[in-house]
Amino acid sequence: MILTEQLIAVRPDTADRLVTERSRLTGDLGFDSVDLAELFERIRDVLGEVDIADWLAMATRAEGDTVGSLTRYLSAAVTTDVPQPMVAGRPR
Repeated sequence: MILTEQLIAVRPDTADRLVTERSRLTGDLGFDSVDLAELFERIRDVLGEVDIADWLAMATRAEGDTVGSLTRYLSAAVTTDVPQPMVAGRPR
């Protein structure tokens, strides 16, 4: 999944903007709560059940709702959510 594609799908005007790692979703790109909800739904459609609540709580408090912080969070979440092999009915 390329996050930029999901951003543009939710807000087509994003295609006309310079989107960088430091672009803030709410400040620079103009996402509101409805746009964020749609973005997170699209992310879940691609990646499965990824819990975005932790990122959102941290990001909105610290004005860290950047494309880069979301990308790093999703990368870490997907890596840790990879199912572990089962050994005798228990994860290794």
